[in-house]
Amino acid sequence: MATLELYSKGASVWVPDPDEVWVSAQLLQDYKPGVNQLLLQLSNGNEVHYPVGSPSDLPPLGNPDILEGENDLTALSFLHEPAVLHNLRVRFLDYNNIYTYCGIVLVAINPYDQLPIYGEEVIDAYSGQDMTDMEPHIFSVAEEAYRTMTRSGSLWEVY
Repeated sequence: MATLELYSKGASVWVPDPDEVWVSAQLLQDYKPGVNQLLLQLSNGNEVHYPVGSPSDLPPLGNPDILEGENDLTALSFLHEPAVLHNLRVRFLDYNNIYTYCGIVLVAINPYDQLPIYGEEVIDAYSGQDMTDMEPHIFSVAEEAYRTMTRSGSLWEVY
């Protein structure tokens, strides 16, 4: 399926917003090459006309709802600025998770607050576990690095 075919009625997209940076919207019509604007319904219910000069001006596509709050950004169908920011926001605000993976990289959001996520119980929960079996956490990354180091016999081979 060509990318342009994904811009069909009902598809989710992201549009720039001066206050929120990005807001989600839904296409109210199919996109056809040569069309100079899209009719969108914003998440607040307002309908807007979005200018499109060429296919490169199309707004970024939204990810399926099933991927909302995904613990690894690389699992998103569409990986772009609004998708990453939205996923991090959902994980932080809705799920109270400050950690998210992006492949083998751990992304952390500073909550500017003390959290009960570093105690003995948490250390024990992550000890001996595979990174993919647990929620993203600094202890999971440390466990994976330690296991790799012990397998290879050298800390320098980890990096």
